[in-house]
Order: sequence, then structure tokens, then C-alpha cells
Amino acid sequence: MVTVWPRRLALVVAPVHGESFASWVDRMALRNGCPPWAMVEALGLDVATSSDVRSLAYGVVATPETYRAIEAATGVSAEVVRGMHLAMFDGSVLDLAGVRVGDKESVRRAESREWVQFFGSRACPQCLAASNGAWLVWWKLGWAAVCPAHRTLLVDLCPRCRVSIRRGPAGQPARLSRSRMPDPLRCGALLSGFVCDQPIPQISTSAVSNKLADQQRLVLEVAMGRRPALIAGQVVSAGQWFAVLKATAMLIRLGVPEVLPLLNVTLDGQGALAAEAARQRWNRAGPMGRYGTAPRTALVAATLLEVALEVAEAEGESELVARLMPLAAAARMRWKERRPDLLTQVALSPVFAAALDVVLGGQAGRQ
Repeated sequence: MVTVWPRRLALVVAPVHGESFASWVDRMALRNGCPPWAMVEALGLDVATSSDVRSLAYGVVATPETYRAIEAATGVSAEVVRGMHLAMFDGSVLDLAGVRVGDKESVRRAESREWVQFFGSRACPQCLAASNGAWLVWWKLGWAAVCPAHRTLLVDLCPRCRVSIRRGPAGQPARLSRSRMPDPLRCGALLSGFVCDQPIPQISTSAVSNKLADQQRLVLEVAMGRRPALIAGQVVSAGQWFAVLKATAMLIRLGVPEVLPLLNVTLDGQGALAAEAARQRWNRAGPMGRYGTAPRTALVAATLLEVALEVAEAEGESELVARLMPLAAAARMRWKERRPDLLTQVALSPVFAAALDVVLGGQAGRQ
């Protein structure tokens, strides 16, 4: 069977380093004067049977054939195109092994399980202004909290319409528009028949400490395999490292509000954790759904990240136990000595699992 590649586009926009696939498509659509639907079709993606981006795993994963088709249409290498998808984080901060293109349910399950926004994004207004609207792919991660370059908290909510930015109509996943031209520098949320035109570069942000900016940079370097992952001085896989951060975040959430005075974080961070806990409700996923979901805001993500990294950076096993002990003690007040089964659902490194066994009295469990 002969492969039919898409026709080479005359007007191609060079992707910005680290840009997300959806952002690149939007900027290409603007350059070519067409809606995103038409641009995606011109790139060789199969959009003939559905208008729902969920069924396409749009910007999440794609087949090797799709990467090559996009290369044929644009001249941008398949490797660079894959780097614009969340697939670049598979095996480190994300587990996308079960996500299949065209399988809506596999995308839904992964989005509810992983700490990521498949169809939304946080953002740095200053970065967007400087790049003329290039949205970075790592802003979609649940651990995306601050901009290391500008040392500011990322934006996650439009101040005008109160919808999560880039999420879509009223906070629901957006479809690929057949008619509306994208505007990478505006909110664009569809609400009751009108489009929110809030300029994102004009949204104010909060400054963060140099320490937190450096911690965010560390997270990105580990996620991209540019730096070894260490837990209590021992080298672990990137996947195990992020599992430890997530498990520590769960432990912190379990202890709210008793744990808050024990955390070396700002009062705003403590307040954000308390507010998140107050809004959370039990659901069909049980405790995992309440405590294991991605942080709702950049401020919560920053607060959890700051504490989790302090735990992970313990110099040895005994210090790791000492740093976990107060978190576990606070959490026990909320559990009322019940077994914290949700911690058994995370694949942890042996050194961290052993430390949990100590602080939880052998109840942590291992995978």
C-alpha cells in the first residue's frame, strides 16, 4: 500500500522551542488564514469522522505515521513534532502507555489519573507576550507552578470570565473550530454565546522566590532527562522520582488543616491548600480521587512542590524518615488511625517505601 502524504504547505510557522502542538497549530492557522480544523486536516490528521479533540488525543500522543505526515507537510522533523506533544513526558512525569489515538475512553482515564491538563494550560503572561503567543507544552503539567525565567506564578484562571484558561467553552474541552480564528494572546473561552477577549499578557502575576523558581527548573530537567533523579541521595528513575513527589503531596493533603503550621511555605500557600481541601468532595474514585488528583491551581502546585522537594532532597534514609514523620503525624489525626490505602496505589522507590513503612508503622504497603 502506497502512503499518501499531505501536500507541502506554502506558509509554515517555525515552532518555538518547547511549544505545544495545539499552540503551533493555532499560530499556523493564523498565518494561513484558516480555522484550526482546516489546518489540522492540512497537516494530515484524520478529522473526517469527529469534531471532538478528545477522540484525537490531540496534542497528547500521535502515531509515528502522523509525525511523519506532519513533517512532510511542514518540513519540521518528526522528532520536533513529537516534542510538542505531551508524549515527550511519557515515562517520567506522565504515564501515557494506555492512551490510544481515536480511543476517547483511554484519553479520559489518563486525564483523570495523571497530573496533567490535556485540554487546558497554565501560562506565563510575560512569556506569551515575548513569543507573540507561543504556549509551552510543559505548562500543561500538574507540577507546572512558576515561570523559572520570570520568577512569577503561572496563571491558571481568567480574571474576567473565571474559566480555566485555554480549557474551552465554560471550562469544557474545546473542539477544533471550523470557523473561528484563534487568538493566542486572548482567553477565548466561550460563555453564553460570547467569546472572552481578556488579553492574557495583561493578567497580573505574583512574584515567587528564587528557591521556588530553581525548584521548578529542577522538575523540568528531571522530566526531560537532563538531570539525575535523587531520593535521599539515591539515584532513582524519573518515574519513581515523580511518584515520590506525588505520594508526599498526598500525605500533605491528608493532613490538612493540622499539617499547615508544620509547612515551611507562605501563608498564601497554606491558604490555597486549605481552600482546595474545602472544595474537594469524595467521588467514585474514593480517597485517590480526592487526594491524588492534580493540583487545581498553580499556587497549590507550587506549595506542594516546595514541600515535596524538601522531603526528596533529604541527605540519607534517616533524614528522609525525620522529614516525613511530622507530615505522617498530622495526617494520622485526620485518618483516625485508619489504613491510608491510597499510598499503596503509587509505584514508589524502595528507599521511600521503606521510609513510609517506618513513619506509618508498616502500613504504607509496597508495589
